[in-house]
Amino acid sequence: MLKRNLVAQLEQRFPQHFKRDLETVVDLVFDVMTSALREGRRIEIRGFGSFAIHRQKGRRFVNPKTGTYTICPSSQRIVFKAGKDLKTDLGP
Repeated sequence: MLKRNLVAQLEQRFPQHFKRDLETVVDLVFDVMTSALREGRRIEIRGFGSFAIHRQKGRRFVNPKTGTYTICPSSQRIVFKAGKDLKTDLGP
């Protein structure tokens, strides 16, 4: 689903609101979530799931083609864990 599809669905559910106001709300939600993740905080939306930053350690590995050692630097990644209600709604 694209952000514009989300705004379109909100517009159908809430026709009394202007489209630009709904876009502002969606942008605000994503901005707040992004800033929370940048600060290293965890985001939990009950029934839907949680987002968290996981740190991966740097490691050394051998390039099988050349046989040289290469260093993969440490990094961060965003991990999503589905909530209980979302898991049951999606089924097995």
